[in-house]
Amino acid sequence: MANSRFFDDLSFSPFKKDLESYSRATLRQDLLAGASVALLTVPQAMAYALLAGLPLYCGLFASVFSAIIAAIFGSSRHLVIGPSNAIAILVQGGTSQILFTYYRDLSGPDRELAAIAILTQLSLLIGILQILAAGFKLGRLTQFISHSVIIGYITGAALAVIVNQLFIFLGIPDMAGLHSLYEKGAYLVTHVHQSHWPTAAVGLGSLILLLFLKRLNRYLPAAAITLALAAVAVFLFDLSSYSNDSGFIDPYSDETLRKVMLVGDTGEVYEVIPSFEFSAFNTGIMNSLLPVAFALALLSIMETASVAKALAANSGQRLSINQEIFGLGLGNLMSSFITAMPVSGSPSRSAANYAYGAQTRFSAIFNAITVALIVIIFGNFVTRIPLAALAALLLVTAASIVNVKQFFLCLKATSADALVLWTTLLACIFFSLDMAFYIGVAISIIFYLKKAALPQLVEYDIDEAGDLVNLDPSQLQQHKTIRVIKVEGELFFGAADLFQSTLKTIAEDDTSTQVIILQLKNARDIDATTCLALQQLHEYLVNSGRQLIACGLTPAIWEVLSDSGIVEQLGKENLFIFEEKHPHLHMQKALQKAKEVIASIEQLQQNQPTATIIKETVVSSDSLVIKEQDPI
Repeated sequence: MANSRFFDDLSFSPFKKDLESYSRATLRQDLLAGASVALLTVPQAMAYALLAGLPLYCGLFASVFSAIIAAIFGSSRHLVIGPSNAIAILVQGGTSQILFTYYRDLSGPDRELAAIAILTQLSLLIGILQILAAGFKLGRLTQFISHSVIIGYITGAALAVIVNQLFIFLGIPDMAGLHSLYEKGAYLVTHVHQSHWPTAAVGLGSLILLLFLKRLNRYLPAAAITLALAAVAVFLFDLSSYSNDSGFIDPYSDETLRKVMLVGDTGEVYEVIPSFEFSAFNTGIMNSLLPVAFALALLSIMETASVAKALAANSGQRLSINQEIFGLGLGNLMSSFITAMPVSGSPSRSAANYAYGAQTRFSAIFNAITVALIVIIFGNFVTRIPLAALAALLLVTAASIVNVKQFFLCLKATSADALVLWTTLLACIFFSLDMAFYIGVAISIIFYLKKAALPQLVEYDIDEAGDLVNLDPSQLQQHKTIRVIKVEGELFFGAADLFQSTLKTIAEDDTSTQVIILQLKNARDIDATTCLALQQLHEYLVNSGRQLIACGLTPAIWEVLSDSGIVEQLGKENLFIFEEKHPHLHMQKALQKAKEVIASIEQLQQNQPTATIIKETVVSSDSLVIKEQDPI
């Protein structure tokens, strides 16, 4: 529709319109919004890198360079692209699986380098998949994935974030190897007595302060204030052994067992200028990464599209979902060359960007630039932030990404929604997260196909004007020479058998019916299987001395019937096209044709002996000498 907020255009310069109308007032609002959101972006970027088990600069690079590319080539004026909670936890699961399979014996810096090599290949696959999806305009295919899958997966991912971060929050050494969320949770409960109490105290204090500041004023940079105060507290009470010369250390070695771990213990974060390089790709690893990459690409698209649509609903902006996917794909392609995390639309940062008064996509660019400046100026201070404080931030964000109202709405809406939700959530608990996402998507598509494969066939009567008239329930069992069946819904291969069998049953139950008129105006997605069903139904009716007429044919339906040869088999004189200017004409012509067919059959019956009536009337439709104006 012309007034739709969404369209499918793809452009390499979508930012031109913003530049043409840019003003000093707009620049001021974008600068303020970008700088304000940057105070939220920096701690989140580091926290999500920590969650993914990657060096913190991987999250910062993604929030700077990948975010700029995505903003330039995207569609939304308010969307902020970067690392996100759900993406980080899936990246963690994918990389840890490959590390366990191929690099089990590595530790320390060597293991970190291996994780980076895996990350570059993963980001490359995600970027390629998303660019292909945008190029083939597959953005609308996301509507076939039930929202219950997304709610179930996000809830499961939030639980995974909470369980994983509680190890850091309490200072408990994580269990080695690959384990399900259920096993990790059980291990955590049984080893809670091993908590490092100074670390737990810092984490708990950060959590309480963060919640208090958020409740005090939602516009305060609660995360930045909390992390800063936590760093000051650890320094004043001398709870850490970190120094600028310490380099990479084992978080749970004897030297640091009684100390609070800081950001600097995981590696440097000063660098904001990445080195562009092509990593050596391992085809075996890429094959193993492909299922994870596909799940990440799809989840990233779903998350970005939902955030962009929500913002567009408030701002009235017209979006191109395929353009948004294209920008996202280019951002992830950039991530693969700068060892950055995969990116997605951030719900919290995007909402904050809109609330702070952002006007154009340049606010997201200014946000990325401000993030880089903060890291350059305050990089030394950032290394003093306790990991337990970052874990507290992740616990809060994990709880906030679960929409409780939507969760219970999906549970109460239909039994199918509840089943999809619970299945996806339980799969997150007992299986890997990428497998859980596929399970949820598969069940969602199965339910969709089940519904789509049930076309609605309703019998109507027609008046002389060609209008459909609802049948009185008492008239349903009456025998009629002309029966009008209105077909609505999908008629693809999955629904064709039911379509054919239903019509054949109608024809068998009422032998007095001489003509069946199918009104196909609201039928969709006719394919080869449907054409075959129409052909077989036509042959069945002809062999029993009856006639099939189809009317209300849209240009799309006529094209399929014509290309498949069904038009010639049914006879052009028995097919009537729907005309916008004369919406009832097709039904009027079909009714007139049916009456002519019945008159011809009655004339044949009068001219032939009774014993041979059936034999003589088993003729092809062409033998009924009836002329009708060509429907074309």
